[in-house]
Amino acid sequence: MKGVGPKTIRALALISELIYGAPASTHDPARFSFAHGGKDGIPYPVDKKTYTQSINYLSQAVNKAKLGYWEKLHALRRVQNFL
Repeated sequence: MKGVGPKTIRALALISELIYGAPASTHDPARFSFAHGGKDGIPYPVDKKTYTQSINYLSQAVNKAKLGYWEKLHALRRVQNFL
């Protein structure tokens, strides 16, 4: 997909586990907190471009999905909670 790099793919993979209710990793549960970086720069600074791309990509995916009105509304609200 044009314009989507490895950081965005990694972030989307971690976010999708949360959105779809997949069980959290017991091996390294802290990895979710660093999907887009840490606000204090650890393990790396927040990449706002990747963060924004991830949210936009998820919003577009929900809008294009074959869901009912209420399912789509609830899914978009869950995505918006990341803002």
